[in-house]
Amino acid sequence: MADNRERAGRRNFTRREVLKTFGMGATALSLSSCGFTLGKPSATVLQAQGKEAAAGRKTVIELYNIFGGIDNIHWIQLAQRFEQAQQDIGIKITYAPAGSSGGGDNPKLLTAIAAGHPPDLAQITPFSTPQFASLGVMTDLTPYLQREGLGADDFFTAAWNDMNWQGKVWQVQWDADANFPFFWNKQVFEDAGLDPDTPPKTIEEVDEFSRKINKQTNGNISRIGLIPWDNYGFSNSLFTWGWAFGGEFYDREKQVVTPDNEYIVKALEWMANYAKNAGGADKLAVSPPNLQLHVFSTGNVAMAPIVASQYRSMVQTKPDMKIGAALLPFQGPGATAPGAGGWLGGWSLFIPKGAKNPDAAWEFIKWVSVTDEGLRAAWETVGFPPAYRKAPVLEDIKNDPVMGPYYTTLINAKHSRPAIPVGAFYTGILDQFVSDAIYGQMTPLEAMKQAKALTMKEWERFNREHGL
Repeated sequence: MADNRERAGRRNFTRREVLKTFGMGATALSLSSCGFTLGKPSATVLQAQGKEAAAGRKTVIELYNIFGGIDNIHWIQLAQRFEQAQQDIGIKITYAPAGSSGGGDNPKLLTAIAAGHPPDLAQITPFSTPQFASLGVMTDLTPYLQREGLGADDFFTAAWNDMNWQGKVWQVQWDADANFPFFWNKQVFEDAGLDPDTPPKTIEEVDEFSRKINKQTNGNISRIGLIPWDNYGFSNSLFTWGWAFGGEFYDREKQVVTPDNEYIVKALEWMANYAKNAGGADKLAVSPPNLQLHVFSTGNVAMAPIVASQYRSMVQTKPDMKIGAALLPFQGPGATAPGAGGWLGGWSLFIPKGAKNPDAAWEFIKWVSVTDEGLRAAWETVGFPPAYRKAPVLEDIKNDPVMGPYYTTLINAKHSRPAIPVGAFYTGILDQFVSDAIYGQMTPLEAMKQAKALTMKEWERFNREHGL
């Protein structure tokens, strides 16, 4: 598998391969209980989610934006800030929702590339970079970074590793989601007879605290210490706690996925046992229907990892909540300190192969990813921390009374989701089999063995069918 890696990125992406990629993504979606929903949005929605370029610009670049709703509005605001910063380049935004498993495929984008009409810019999850680069749909950005004098020292290590594949840089990560700070509800702690100012530092302490917090009402779980299987999906939950136990999901040297790693299995065993001891994952009743805020906001969940945008919204909406923040608890002997489970997610920008205005597209990537003005604009609009470690706005985040915990997690995070050519498939497989283990349909060890076998089989198929 490693012998022919240098061949990636040299081929043209065909319509036939679009269908194959859709097939892989659809498989991941069918195996995922929390992926994006594939489907064609209505013309009205697409129009409402878009933006035309500012008038009178010498060059207009088109950005395929995966974000909808309020995040789309924030991206429109960010694009407008870029247009205000200079007079030559306008940005047209077209809504192109991601496919399965958080962006492992993108039907609208891949169809446009295959048809020879790609946008100038597109969004991608960092862990999908090897897949897209191997398919030959990305422009090599290495010359642009070399021209600007940018390298490994300029980005957080996990982000830089994901930007690179086979010795070339294919995307630039503008958003480094710090996954996750660990928050606790001080009032719930106090009500349960716990010290409201002392969070758990180990997984054993999480269990100890939870025994005092957990409540059942009419056979359902009405208050719970933590929902370890609900950190933004089953796979993200396992990534978080798997690293908190000291496990690894991928052997880079051998190019083998390792969900059956001893400490990953121990983490999943803990998650499954936690659900069972609390009363059963299917008995969870801690939030009302159609809750718009994170479930932590209900006061029925005592501890939770939360992403920056949701935490900000929660604090603004419920300013009287007494909330503490710390690094994630850990579990020895695999892990040795709090925060071991921290990792970087996020989104990146890349220039699709065949883009008509690659130089202008690079100007926007550079502005939003590494310039002081663009990084501050991104923080003030979209609201995610940057992957550029030299960003002055990081000091603002560090000293922000609300967002400070994300700075601490950001600088301590050592991991990111495995960036492999079948990263989306791997994530989808984990979603399914982690769910099976949580709900008692398989043992954790058997679930992870199955996840490994199916992912490696898909990786071999991908390499074979794409000549890698």
